[in-house]
Amino acid sequence: MLSVQNISFAYHDRLILNDISLSLKMGEFLGFLGPNGSGKSTFLKNLLGFLEPLRGRIVFYGGGPPGTGEPDLPEGGTVPDRIERSRRLAFVPQNSRPVAALSVRELMLMGRLPHIRDRWSGYGKADKQKVEEVLTALGITGMAERNILSLSGGELQKVIIGRCLVQEGDILLLDEATSGLDLNHSIEIMELMRKKANGEAKTIVAVLHDLNLASQYCDRIVLLKNGRLRYEGSPAEILTEEVVEDIYGIKAVVKTDEYGRPFVLPRRMEGTGEISAGKVPAGASGFRTSPTEAAGVC
Repeated sequence: MLSVQNISFAYHDRLILNDISLSLKMGEFLGFLGPNGSGKSTFLKNLLGFLEPLRGRIVFYGGGPPGTGEPDLPEGGTVPDRIERSRRLAFVPQNSRPVAALSVRELMLMGRLPHIRDRWSGYGKADKQKVEEVLTALGITGMAERNILSLSGGELQKVIIGRCLVQEGDILLLDEATSGLDLNHSIEIMELMRKKANGEAKTIVAVLHDLNLASQYCDRIVLLKNGRLRYEGSPAEILTEEVVEDIYGIKAVVKTDEYGRPFVLPRRMEGTGEISAGKVPAGASGFRTSPTEAAGVC
């Protein structure tokens, strides 16, 4: 579906991405992980065409890259132009700040812009119907007429995800899409994306910081560090104690659940000691309270 071939990118003289090669497959849920500043968001912006690679290229295929068993476009693929990118790639940015007093429904309808025939035709019945379908799927029909300026951060993030789904791209790019959501809504979004991959053969590329969320939902995980692709494979192959220490510089215990999926338990940094019952370490901030006081019982 899409092949990234040896791309590098730099801001002025600072190399951010260094010789990254990667193929995306139809119906795959790919987790993109790594420390802050490792190049994850920059990689997505190169895919989208927001940034131009210093070297290398990004190629689209009709079905999938060579060797995946999916049909190719003539001559083995094309380098996408702006219009093709807008129709095939849908994006949920890391930070979304509304600047206009649109309703939720109006903002989501903007996801249909790449499908408008020309600037004079406007939105059609099918465009509006797609918005209603996504409002229902996300459980936010009741807030469709709300002003987006009145939404909480988590509510707005859910609407932005809705706009991404309304766009109906083949590839959904999520840049920390669950970062503003509480645990149950994060799970809800990941379940929805998993269904998009399984049921509609959408390709999901999700930048995540939660290793355990990635383990539960991703088919494949890519780990970046200092702009280089360091590890690539299934969660079971990638999420080991040795790899976590190499990428993040921390000690962790890695166990597996009943389905064989790994989960990561970070250890406290050495030298911090343990907090014994009823004691606060010297220099630590906080209040010393009894259990009843902490519970608000007088």
